[in-house]
Amino acid sequence: MTAHLEIEKLNTAFQESEESFLNLVEGLDIGVGIYNPNATPIACNSAAYELLGLSKEQFLGNSAMDPYWKVIHEDGSKFETYDFPIIDVITNYKPKLGVIMGVSRPLKNDQVWLEVNAHPILEVGSIIRVICTYKDVTNRFIS
Repeated sequence: MTAHLEIEKLNTAFQESEESFLNLVEGLDIGVGIYNPNATPIACNSAAYELLGLSKEQFLGNSAMDPYWKVIHEDGSKFETYDFPIIDVITNYKPKLGVIMGVSRPLKNDQVWLEVNAHPILEVGSIIRVICTYKDVTNRFIS
């Protein structure tokens, strides 16, 4: 078998694995997104795009740092590119946990507070994917 065919088999197996994973997490109320090493979302469950206030089409294939989202810190300051958990994971190859983000949701015309966790998926020392979870913690910010 040629190396090219072996790589195609591995890619197909990986895609099937991602699809199985997403089928497993589809019913969760926690959002799950899978990002490529360029921080572009390539897959998500329904809760992810619901929590982010985007359609699936708006979410997939767009930058994780799209300025349209208007993401802020707890103190109201703007998230810079390097602040995003996905970028931190891609830069440092380590999980980034418990990041609180205020996200303006364009489709719902509101703001939600999310706790975000990001984990690298490594293969031979390189990041091949980042798995990111989103949990609605807005109730912590309502007085």
